[in-house]
Amino acid sequence: MTKIFYLMRHGQTRFNQQQRIQGASDSPLTALGIEQAQAARDYFEQEGIQFAAVYSSTQERAVDTAEIASGRADIIRRKGLKEMDFGAFEGQQEFLNPPIKRDGSGYGDYFVTYGGEDSITVRERVHTAITEILSEHQAEQPPLIVSHGGAIAQFYRNYAKTSPQLKARISNCAIFKMTFEDGEFDLVSIYDPVTKTFLFQNEAAD
Repeated sequence: MTKIFYLMRHGQTRFNQQQRIQGASDSPLTALGIEQAQAARDYFEQEGIQFAAVYSSTQERAVDTAEIASGRADIIRRKGLKEMDFGAFEGQQEFLNPPIKRDGSGYGDYFVTYGGEDSITVRERVHTAITEILSEHQAEQPPLIVSHGGAIAQFYRNYAKTSPQLKARISNCAIFKMTFEDGEFDLVSIYDPVTKTFLFQNEAAD
């Protein structure tokens, strides 16, 4: 049985706006971030997409986005969906980040020296969290899962059968439509509800 689920990044935050590194630390959604989440809700309503349950990382920016995008308050929080911990780099300017490796390993173990996480740990805990959510989920309607840019990138680039290299970083409130069947994940599409454009479409998986 093929299960469909939607994986979405949170809306713009104050740290995003200030171009600061934001992982384990948190900052509130900006006015634009709220508008982005509302745009996601408009898309789901226009497409007639209803969710059996809504999941989010435990971080405020993701929970608030989940509530706005779904119109629900019964958000189920999972620590496994949290963003990567950047250790001593938290709150610093983004230009201090090292280059991302294009082989799927992200930042590797660069931030471990500074008290943060390595990319493998992030991808494995997000994979575990999403797999557990889907194993609990037997309803016909899909779940919505709200997480973070780095966490989502590590997950889909390493576990989806189809893994496109996007020209830019994952946009705020980008919506990943994904499938799960026989223990395997695949990516159907990536939609930006703000610009109302598909960033990726997988015709073979649709």
